[in-house]
Amino acid sequence: STLAALTIKAYRNARRSGLDMAHTAAAIDVWLRRRHPNSFATAILAELDHTTGILRTINAGHPGAQILREGRAVKELPAPTALPLGLHHMSGRRPDVHEEALQSGDRVLAYTDGVTDAFNAEGERFGLGRLLDLVQRALNDELPAPESMRRLVRAVVEHQFNELQDDATAVLVQW
Repeated sequence: STLAALTIKAYRNARRSGLDMAHTAAAIDVWLRRRHPNSFATAILAELDHTTGILRTINAGHPGAQILREGRAVKELPAPTALPLGLHHMSGRRPDVHEEALQSGDRVLAYTDGVTDAFNAEGERFGLGRLLDLVQRALNDELPAPESMRRLVRAVVEHQFNELQDDATAVLVQW
């Protein structure tokens, strides 16, 4: 929790200082290395221009987010585009910022590997196919995003016999 709090604090400080996304990731990286030199944090930094629909992301250690259009997954964003925060010094380069032009109504589904790698009692992974099927069905049923995500969380937890084995996070954003 200390590492997560520091990561968020460093992010907020960089944002308030007016740093661009790549410099924000670098600033977080420096703070993490100074305070917790043997630790790292995975993250997705994202900016969505509400006027143009341009989505800019740095993916520091997560699976590629999915773009959903008209109820179907149409594209997977590249991942990762950077090492996890706290490890950037190992690559010797700035993190790559990916830009994607969204269309009106597009949704972006970002998730951690704790969702897709969740195992049930038989050793079967939850998997990307099941994740996309569940979200696509909810969207095609015209459920609001919060209800779609509640159903996803419930399905992942039930798949793992009601006890998470890893962090499992998902975010659904619509433009």
